[in-house]
Amino acid sequence: MRARRARRARLEIGAARIVVPGTIRPGDVIDVRALIEHPMHTGLFRDPDGNPIPAHFITDVRVTYGGEEVARFVWTSGISRDPFVEFPLRADREAELKIVWQDNRGGVFERSADIRFGP
Repeated sequence: MRARRARRARLEIGAARIVVPGTIRPGDVIDVRALIEHPMHTGLFRDPDGNPIPAHFITDVRVTYGGEEVARFVWTSGISRDPFVEFPLRADREAELKIVWQDNRGGVFERSADIRFGP
């Protein structure tokens, strides 16, 4: 049972979502919301058998819009499990918005959303 749970947890790491408004006009300042599934282990806790749980957390988050870096977040082990971030973005062109999360074990996870103008 424990092995199945651990395998399922490994498969879920990196599942990410980006949410942008459904209707965007040129020049709008929009709120971008992003969430990634990640355990964010601090390295300070133990499992039920008393074994240390190694540190495993996201350290760097980079946001690009149309290929240009528009935001960067440096995180530590103090961020909660399945971290969520929200930030404003001026939608001045139709382009890809991409977020890349990197963890302390070398894991790299990315998700993108298209910024498109509507009526």
